Amino acid sequence: MRIWFAVLFFCLSKMQVFSQEIDASRFIATLQFDDRYWDFLVPKSEQSFPISFSFNLTQDGNADGVIDVEDACENMVEYAIGDSIYGIGRTGLTLRGANDQRPAVYFHFVKDSEYDVYQYWLYYSDNDYVNDHEHDWEKYFVYVKNGTPAYVRISHHKRFDIYRWDELFKDADHIIVGVKGGSHAMNNKQQKGVQIRYNGDVSKRLGKLCAGEGKNFQWQIFSNDPNVMKAVNYIQKPDCFYNGDPVYPSIPGVSISKEYKECSPAPWLRSEWNNPPKP
Repeated sequence: MRIWFAVLFFCLSKMQVFSQEIDASRFIATLQFDDRYWDFLVPKSEQSFPISFSFNLTQDGNADGVIDVEDACENMVEYAIGDSIYGIGRTGLTLRGANDQRPAVYFHFVKDSEYDVYQYWLYYSDNDYVNDHEHDWEKYFVYVKNGTPAYVRISHHKRFDIYRWDELFKDADHIIVGVKGGSHAMNNKQQKGVQIRYNGDVSKRLGKLCAGEGKNFQWQIFSNDPNVMKAVNYIQKPDCFYNGDPVYPSIPGVSISKEYKECSPAPWLRSEWNNPPKP
């Protein structure tokens, strides 16, 4: 009898999780990017921003005969935010577009015994820093207890930094997250470059933008979780994002790196996807 009660309780708790309506937009952060960073002693402004990894599915950027996510770096138009972007791609290819380079976040919700964990994963097609590579995933997790946000984990490359909710800068009760130039590692500092607010307002401030300044592009929320409000389902493929970079061969003094090198697993295959670390 006790076993049946335990099973019933487990099933009811699961039903409660899946019947819970989840507002993913509630904890979307305001992102502030570096206005300037140095790469090989050259000053640069941030050139890529969080977008859908399927922002262009019409152009075979790397000419491998397949139109897929491995064309992302070649197709991305630099310093541009918007829903219909045309221009020169990151590797110099002309007539790229129309790209959907609106702000995008991949959302996942996990409920454990103590916290509701709101996960926000950000995809960048290019890491333009000392260790140049395609496909850069960063993330921040908001830990909510009894309806109140308590902690935030912010990714900084392969590690997390943890903060109390009340110690982070806010923009109308949404946290402000600073983004390091080129590498997209995140921190708790305010930056002076391009800003993408939680509500989609875009401003270049001291940064550089060729498209999107002063406009509003509501965040695209991609999620396959049930009962997520205003979310768009997406295909969870590929499972591997190759970290090679086609730009490397054009940089003097840097060894050639093949594009299909070093598989980085997709977020949904990573351990923290379904088992986020405790705060």
